[in-house]
Amino acid sequence: MKHLARPRRSLWLGLALVIAVGAAAAAVAIAAQGPADLTFTPQSEKQMQNIDVGRAWAKNYYGAPTAVAGATGTWDTPLNQTSSYANEARSVAAKGQSWLKKNRKVANRAIVLDVDDTTLTTWNYELYSNWDFNATTNAQFVGLTGSTFTGNTFPPTPGMIDLVNQAKGYGYAIFWITGRGDSQHQVTIANLENDSAAGLPNLDTVTISGKTVPEIDANYPAPTPIDTGHGGFTDGLFTKPPVGSYPAYLNQPQFCGPNITAGTSCPTIQYKSGTRAYIESQGYDIVGDFGDQFSDLLGGFADKTFKMPNPNYYLP
Repeated sequence: MKHLARPRRSLWLGLALVIAVGAAAAAVAIAAQGPADLTFTPQSEKQMQNIDVGRAWAKNYYGAPTAVAGATGTWDTPLNQTSSYANEARSVAAKGQSWLKKNRKVANRAIVLDVDDTTLTTWNYELYSNWDFNATTNAQFVGLTGSTFTGNTFPPTPGMIDLVNQAKGYGYAIFWITGRGDSQHQVTIANLENDSAAGLPNLDTVTISGKTVPEIDANYPAPTPIDTGHGGFTDGLFTKPPVGSYPAYLNQPQFCGPNITAGTSCPTIQYKSGTRAYIESQGYDIVGDFGDQFSDLLGGFADKTFKMPNPNYYLP
């Protein structure tokens, strides 16, 4: 969901690719080990995961084996808190908590968190869309219909509110970096914290495709104020600026400089690592960086990274 919610993404529904044959096996990047090789061309059906099987496995993983995809399906069922997904997310969060506790005396300590499928879980939209991202329908789940705030639908990722609260208690500065665009800045705050914190109307319900569901305020602690360098945002949430509006600190060759020169969108790794470098230039030590995509974590400027589980899509 990264731009109007997120850029067009590669469909990744299998929990991992099936073991490849012979020398070709090395070319298949399993999600648990590192970034995928999107240039790999399977030579056999055996080197792939059947898409329908992948969808079924995803439903099982999220504890929703009988779920029905589509706008009229069962996307409005609450996230299963005892599923394999929820248990794995809590396990990663627990490891993060141990690391933050161990490093709680680091000077100027900070954490950085991604939004979608790191601190907010988008499973309901994956089911609604049948894993086919659409910027317009996704924006409804994010909380916008056109320019009107219509309410948030994404629940907090299991285990992550406890982690962020612990970090706050240990005196960590807290920052979010998301690929969501600036137009979604306020509604993202409304979902992460609450409607009032975002200066938006307090809503109780959200209606999408004729279904009415509770409006979700995750009530995370507020991020640490910092000048993001664009859009006038100083609340500690870094949303991605539109092309032509990148802040000066990203205009470096190792970050978004080439894209700024070319007038093109900055890739996720360069955008997020450049933003982390900026945070550290303001005197912070990023002790932990949490994301569901490898592109959330690569590029340096963090003492340790934590990969949250997400088998639904892949953002290079």
